[in-house]
Amino acid sequence: MNEKCIPIERLRSDTALANPYIFRISELYDLRGIDDVSQPHRLNFSALIYVSKGEGFHYIDHKRHIIRAGTLLTLGKNQVHSFAKERTVDGYVLPFNCTFLSCGKNDPYFDLMIMALGHLNWIDNIGDDIGSLFETMVKEFASTSEFKAEIIRNLLRSIMLKVVVPTFQSEFNPVNQTIGSNDFYRLKNHIETHFYDRPSASDIALALGKSVKQLDKLAKDNSGESVKELVDDRVLLETKRLLAFSQHSISEIATQLRFNEATNMTKFFKRHTDVSPKDFRQLCRMGLHQK
Repeated sequence: MNEKCIPIERLRSDTALANPYIFRISELYDLRGIDDVSQPHRLNFSALIYVSKGEGFHYIDHKRHIIRAGTLLTLGKNQVHSFAKERTVDGYVLPFNCTFLSCGKNDPYFDLMIMALGHLNWIDNIGDDIGSLFETMVKEFASTSEFKAEIIRNLLRSIMLKVVVPTFQSEFNPVNQTIGSNDFYRLKNHIETHFYDRPSASDIALALGKSVKQLDKLAKDNSGESVKELVDDRVLLETKRLLAFSQHSISEIATQLRFNEATNMTKFFKRHTDVSPKDFRQLCRMGLHQK
């Protein structure tokens, strides 16, 4: 891999893709080493991190989160995160392929769960009942039951639907979102796949078999934003990630994100953040993680 790029963490076996495994945070530090776990890396999967004791920090994208007993961190695919250089907490890390969450083709909750994973990132003071679900899951991972995978899936879905999705709904308050909004998930997935190309609303509408008017209504009803704003949000997020965690120059980042010139990316970035890419990078490297 190019040393300038953000390192990518992948699930390490075909078995892990189909069936997740749970780690203690302390076990992960011991297995991987402090230098490895504290290096910012991009996830090629999703994950939940539950803190059962201690207090410290965790970094997700360009933000530093305070974590303590009762904190639940949610990580969506492609997010960049790192553990602290000094381990002051313990708990559980559950990496999983997002398809493991699905209970079938017509799962009415799958889209909501996937959206919640990547939007929330930090939930504090979750109840003891969620901690009990993690403890039950740990025991189930050690079982030899033929129903093991399905039991773990349902425990994971219980955590998602009991705390993660409701918190997402209350904090982000979609205007008119309906359970099972598959079209909106298709829209978000298309943007995630093609944002480097900076597609217009017309391009996306054509790809998804919708009119621009239908697509904008879909976006507004589910997020409060237009299709263009959703694309801009994703480009802005990737710009922040690359500025904060890669070693690419600003000019190289502009090229990677398909800006005609670095000055165009600078104007785009300042319009959305009120700071220049150069200043944002310096703030991140000083440890002043910005929203």
